[in-house]
Amino acid sequence: MQATERGIVPQLVYIGKVSDNPNWKFPSHRHENVSELIFVARGRGVIKIDRQLHAVEAGDLLVYNQGVIHEECSSPACPLGVYYCGVKVPYDEKYGTDLISRDVLPQIPTHEDSEKLQSLFAALHQEFVQRKDGFEIVCSGLLTAIIALVRRMSEDRPPACKKDPDTLAARMKEYLDRNYLKHLALNDIAEAFHMNAYYLAHVFKDKYDDSPINYMLRRRMEEATRLLMHTDMKVVEIAGFLGYENANYFTNLFRKTMGESPTQFKKKGKR
Repeated sequence: MQATERGIVPQLVYIGKVSDNPNWKFPSHRHENVSELIFVARGRGVIKIDRQLHAVEAGDLLVYNQGVIHEECSSPACPLGVYYCGVKVPYDEKYGTDLISRDVLPQIPTHEDSEKLQSLFAALHQEFVQRKDGFEIVCSGLLTAIIALVRRMSEDRPPACKKDPDTLAARMKEYLDRNYLKHLALNDIAEAFHMNAYYLAHVFKDKYDDSPINYMLRRRMEEATRLLMHTDMKVVEIAGFLGYENANYFTNLFRKTMGESPTQFKKKGKR
């Protein structure tokens, strides 16, 4: 840290960026003595902060106070582009050594301040990487400005409320069990729950180790096996009953899911 007339200023420990990597994922971790800021410049993804999931998109700012467990995951369809930096802040009577109060939500939509913050993060990253004469002073000023903006915006955030992803996932499963014959798309499910599609998929995957779409497919194939075993329906009739107009397509899906064709399955069951 550096001394100034106003006292001790924040210290930049590290800064970096991630650009459009569809497979980017950072497993669960924490920094005991460093707080972290993440600015989402583009894309979308899911961030877990203190065991709570947050669907994030361009313009969002994530704040990890020191010691808080967090992990990040990018959307393959719309990869995240983020700036991230680790900081140490001097003790403050209001915040202690945290970036923001732990009583407010750590996900901050920056709205009209989005371009301003992105410019500050980009300049901070450039100064830190290029390390030209006087970069420490410039970095200190940029970081101080960023933290001042973050704390100002955090004052307008609602108190953090604990959502239960397990309950949401269970509600989704119940919904899918009732509607698996409708061949729903992920956006259809999101519309039914009035929530972000990628967030819902992540919550479901986290609890059931499967995607909502694949879960519905397996449910349809399980129903197909029941019909093959306990009725005299032909494969083409079962395909139509399950919503597949093309019996060959249904057969290929069944083989891929169950490891054998519907006809082979039925013959084996009779034996």
